[in-house]
Amino acid sequence: MELTEEQKERIRRNREKALEIRKRRKDEEEKKQHSEEASDAPGPKRWRKSNGQSQSRIAEGWDMNKEEPVELEDFEEGASEFVSKKDAMKVYCLPEGTLAVCEHEEKQNPRHKGWNAMKLYKRAEIRRRARERYGGLQGLIEERQKREEKRFMKDMERTKDLF
Repeated sequence: MELTEEQKERIRRNREKALEIRKRRKDEEEKKQHSEEASDAPGPKRWRKSNGQSQSRIAEGWDMNKEEPVELEDFEEGASEFVSKKDAMKVYCLPEGTLAVCEHEEKQNPRHKGWNAMKLYKRAEIRRRARERYGGLQGLIEERQKREEKRFMKDMERTKDLF
């Protein structure tokens, strides 16, 4: 069985289209890698405010060396300088409204690239806002204990009929 000229022509066109698509994808991938490498380059970090505007630490006059020494809790010693939204809400007892006005850095979600970008907040800023909100370190610890007890009582209420 031999192919007709029409079939051969269609095969040739499809092959050309496939090669063109492959080349375009390769070019896009190279551009993407190049832009990621450029964003990882040393220099002033860019931060994104909740309104979507990007700003530089240097432009804002933010000197990281002038942060005042603060009393750290046990879990904060040796921890990353960033904190996720979930941890900021649970550990530092901050509501979403407060987090909305905090500066954050967006990174690709490590669990799934198709999901929304992960928001990482500066731990020092989150710590400062939480302590201002609850009147210092002791107030924050008391609020954390109060919430833990509330969760415990809710769980007890829910499970009282099991036994």
